[in-house]
Formats: sequence, structure tokens, C-alpha cells
Amino acid sequence: MGGGCQPDKDTFEIDSKPNWIVLSPETYPYSFTAIVCLPTDINTHSQDDDLVAAFIDDECRGTGNLVKSEDGSKRVYFVTVRGSSSENGEIFFRYYNTRLNQLYQTVTSVAFVIDGTYGNYDNPVVLDLKLI
Repeated sequence: MGGGCQPDKDTFEIDSKPNWIVLSPETYPYSFTAIVCLPTDINTHSQDDDLVAAFIDDECRGTGNLVKSEDGSKRVYFVTVRGSSSENGEIFFRYYNTRLNQLYQTVTSVAFVIDGTYGNYDNPVVLDLKLI
């Protein structure tokens, strides 16, 4: 009996690139600034068109702007997270990798603080990401 190859029955879900949109500033007039970066193992696969966004209660509250050093060795995302005066939700970050077509989310959250700052360019917060 020959033990020929069988077709691969495993399927892998490929995430399509999200279209994260933040509501107008009139809806959420207050802001919180997060300066974050990717963990080294994920950053090795990153590209300039990857996406980072902040979410509160599964609602997109901010999208990241990539800032790179002149030599491209440092990649940091600046995210302005929007909220209301009575905001008490926790912020989770999501990252979409365009090369791998994979979506990640942070394991831990951070509290929204009006005019607060989370990280800085010289010492950005490294996102603790897991596949979702």
C-alpha cells in the first residue's frame, strides 16, 4: 500500500486589512497620547503600511502615525486616543501586519487619562501583542 500525499486539510484564516476610522473630535473632544513600538520578534516583519490603532470598548479611538529614525532602525507609532470627559474605558491596541496578513491585540490595557501620555519617543512602550 502506497502512503501517498494527502491534501492539506488545515485552513488558515487570513485577516483582510482593516479600515479603522475614528469618530469626529466633536464626539470625543479629549485626548490621550500613546507612543508605542512593536516587540522585536514582530517588528522584523513590519512594513511602512502596517496599521496600529487604539480601541475602547471595541470602538476605534485613534490610529497610529509611524515615525522612523533617519536610518530606519527605530520605528515608533504616535497614537492620539480620543475620549469623553467621563471616559472610564480601558485602551487596547491592535496591530495589523500587511506582510503576514495578521491581526494582533495587546494582552494588557491602559487607562484613558485626559491629556495623559503613555511612553515617549526615546522610550516608547513596547506593545505586548497576541494574535487574534
